[in-house]
Amino acid sequence: LIFNIPPSSQVCADASESSTMAQGRVIVVGGGLAGLSAVCELLERGCNVAVLEKEANLGGNSSKATTGIASPGSALQAAAGVKDDGEDLVKMEGPEGKALVKNGPKDVEWLTKILGVDSELVVRSTPGHKVARTVGTKTHFPGAVITYAAIHVLQQVASVKPDRLEIISNARVTKLLQTGAKVSGVEFTQDGETKSLKGQVVLATGGYSGDLSPSSILSTNAPAFLNYPTTNDERASGDGIRLGKAVGGTTKNLESIQLTPTAAVIPGQEDSQFKIVLSDAILGAGGKLIDAGGKRFCDEMGSAQERVDAMSKSKAPFRLVISEDQSKQVEWLVNFYAQRKVMQTFGSARELARNMGISVLDASIAPSSKLFVALVTPALYTSAGGLVVGVGAATGKVLGAKGQPIDGLFAAGESTDAPFPRLWSVSGIPLLYAINSGRLAGRAAAAGAGGNMATTQDLRDLIISSITSPLKVAQAAADEKKPDTEEKPLDQLSKEELISKIKGLQANPPAAAAV
Repeated sequence: LIFNIPPSSQVCADASESSTMAQGRVIVVGGGLAGLSAVCELLERGCNVAVLEKEANLGGNSSKATTGIASPGSALQAAAGVKDDGEDLVKMEGPEGKALVKNGPKDVEWLTKILGVDSELVVRSTPGHKVARTVGTKTHFPGAVITYAAIHVLQQVASVKPDRLEIISNARVTKLLQTGAKVSGVEFTQDGETKSLKGQVVLATGGYSGDLSPSSILSTNAPAFLNYPTTNDERASGDGIRLGKAVGGTTKNLESIQLTPTAAVIPGQEDSQFKIVLSDAILGAGGKLIDAGGKRFCDEMGSAQERVDAMSKSKAPFRLVISEDQSKQVEWLVNFYAQRKVMQTFGSARELARNMGISVLDASIAPSSKLFVALVTPALYTSAGGLVVGVGAATGKVLGAKGQPIDGLFAAGESTDAPFPRLWSVSGIPLLYAINSGRLAGRAAAAGAGGNMATTQDLRDLIISSITSPLKVAQAAADEKKPDTEEKPLDQLSKEELISKIKGLQANPPAAAAV
């Protein structure tokens, strides 16, 4: 959407060529937002990393996220004059969610800064929040913008520092290897061959709401949800949970599934099991939910669970309606849905009412405005149960049946049990958890792999210093021709400036020092 990203396989080294990385390697299984956050943290801590992704490209289910990331107390809020300590979220869940609410936003700012997407970000009002605190993007879906930016940066690292990072795509992990009780690597299949890698393992394969088969985690633990369509694809199949359980990892709350109330029912595809999610940002901009009689039936700014519960007590079909004036706040989103026939347009409330076979709509809907309208229904959205990970000294570590950490095994994102079910149904919290838990798991794995726990190296600095290595520009040569103006520090470069600098260095590498 922003970057011209080649398939991951174009920058992937074959696993058999990676023996130089075996010392201190950490293997991240899964290339969604949690996994990508773990990789960034590991690289900044000086670790060697291998990412295994079962699909052709990184991104995972996170790349489809339509709303944004809840981030109370962010710099974006401060710039917009919004004061926010997130206490309403803390009160909703209690101590279980406090660490996420207080520390997670710092991780969001860390990630967006190193990815160079700050200029793309905006802060929006979304359901479940008392103030505007959800970090979205000006155009495109925020999940795609952030994950694709991460892919772009990591592909740069892999291309200039293959000894530090491998991206191995089309690789399905089938088994965790153990040395005694310690997890010491993975076995995986790629192109019909069985291969293995040694190293500590971070499981970040996502949730399990995309697998509706009879043997699925969903069928076994939450069969009542099989009656709903899903907004997840086949990537969300619970692979990491199964891998962790096979080596003694314990699970919790596998019956905990969150529905979204705004899955789109596309005309002509009413019976499709897979649904597209309409962004909650549309409701934050003033969109309304109406029932078959044209009446509002819920507080659109309530949590997803509150809106789903209200649907269960109201008459379908349900519609999301936003006026033309309100839609200007989320213009790109509405235009995207309208152009793809996910949303229909009506010239007035009377025209919509006539289409619905009723006489009048709810008084809250602008009577003479052009309206954008979508049929919506509840659908499977996220899973909040999974592998149990520790807290405190055991943060990020997968726990065994007796509560002890399994040596060498870590997990993040929807592969884990998120111990705050009420908070989980608030818009943008799952993505906040993905980034926060991914970074924590990466940090814990870095400590186990002998990473640098005192200082970190900015990924952009790693890329640029790699391009000028192994023979850096001699100081004498640098002094010979100083620029008229000082260059910006790397952390102040915009995305475009960083990409331009990298391309310039790749096209015109500095000359080696004279000897």
